[in-house]
Amino acid sequence: MESEKLTIGKALKFARHDFLNELQLMLLYMDLGKPADAKNSLLETTERIRHLSRLENLRMPETEVWLSTFEWQHPSFSKTLTCTTVSGERLADDKAVSSYLETLIQEIEKVLDPMEDYTISTVVEATEERWSIQLKIQGLLAGNPVIDDVDHGFEVSTIMQDEQWTFTISGQ
Repeated sequence: MESEKLTIGKALKFARHDFLNELQLMLLYMDLGKPADAKNSLLETTERIRHLSRLENLRMPETEVWLSTFEWQHPSFSKTLTCTTVSGERLADDKAVSSYLETLIQEIEKVLDPMEDYTISTVVEATEERWSIQLKIQGLLAGNPVIDDVDHGFEVSTIMQDEQWTFTISGQ
């Protein structure tokens, strides 16, 4: 799948659209007399945005943008993001990390079955000394993606079990 360049204007447009959809869902629940569902929707949205805002502590702006805009660039996946970060000095080449992530997903998209559903759970963690980004892809792949080894100041590990592939990228 070829993705076009995401501009700041397009990103803002997607963000506004998503936010309005979430607000309309909350309003729908209130109109239906389901305040508990409206409250749950509000809390889930707040938590999702809180995790997105924590990406800034990663101190890797290219990677932050890639993670923040993933679902708009790669609609083949349903996505969740969990982020626990503490600011720190990062030694890895930020541009190389985001480029590797994009290449990884493009290679995985080549072996997706268009009739299957795929989820990707992303866990971002960072301390002052280390960081890691773990992608867990759930779904049947129609082959093995070809992913080159890298040497850009970060490590990559892969675990493939049944219909779950786990990729972890980490560094200092």
